[in-house]
Amino acid sequence: MDTTLTTNLLYLAGAGQIFIALIYEWVRRILDWDAGIAQMPARLNQQIAHTYSRYIQGLNFAFGAITLLFAPVFLEEPRLGTALAILLTVYWGTRTVIALTFYDIKPIVERRMLFRYGNYGFNLLFVVLTAIYAWTAYQAVFLL
Repeated sequence: MDTTLTTNLLYLAGAGQIFIALIYEWVRRILDWDAGIAQMPARLNQQIAHTYSRYIQGLNFAFGAITLLFAPVFLEEPRLGTALAILLTVYWGTRTVIALTFYDIKPIVERRMLFRYGNYGFNLLFVVLTAIYAWTAYQAVFLL
C-alpha cells in the first residue's frame, strides 16, 4: 500500500490545525469575545472561560505540531496511530457538529460578507480535518 497520500494528508491536517491556533486571536477580536466574557456575572466564570479557550488553542496547536512532526508514525505504528487518529476524528467531528448545530453565528455573519465566507471556510476545514483523521484510522486498521 502506498502511504504517501495519507502522510501528505496528515501534513495538511497538521498545518490546518496550526493555522486555526494562530488565527485564534483574530477570531476573538471579530467575535468581540473579551467583551462578552467581561459580562459574565462572576470573575471566576471569566477566568474559567479564558483558561478553557487557551486550552483549546493550545490543543489545536499541539495536535497540529504532533501531526506535522510524526505524520509517518501514524501508519508505521498502527496501534498508536489508530488511537491518535480516532481521538482526532472524534475531536474534530464533535467540533464540526457543534459548529453546525449549536452556535448561533447569524449576528456575526450578517455584519460582513468576509465573516460569512470565513465561517464557511472554518466549517469546511473542520470537516476536512475530521475526514483526514477518519481516513488515517481506516488506513491504519484495515489496510496495514
